[in-house]
Amino acid sequence: ILIGLLLPAVQKIREAANRMKCSNNLKQLGLAMHNYHDVMTKFPRNYQQVGGNAWEAVSANYQLLPYVEQDNLY
Repeated sequence: ILIGLLLPAVQKIREAANRMKCSNNLKQLGLAMHNYHDVMTKFPRNYQQVGGNAWEAVSANYQLLPYVEQDNLY
């Protein structure tokens, strides 16, 4: 019976933690976009072709990597 009473409380705590993590990630991406804008004086394009073919392209996420402490991946 005790486990049945504690399970919903634990699930609510997990959901709240996941919600906070998600909102923090969105905040970090927003800050990265504004830092990119401060340096480049424009926001990153969502699609930038890097080769001769249409499928050789990068997204805005690639351009934001240095601003979310992912320089090695960039």
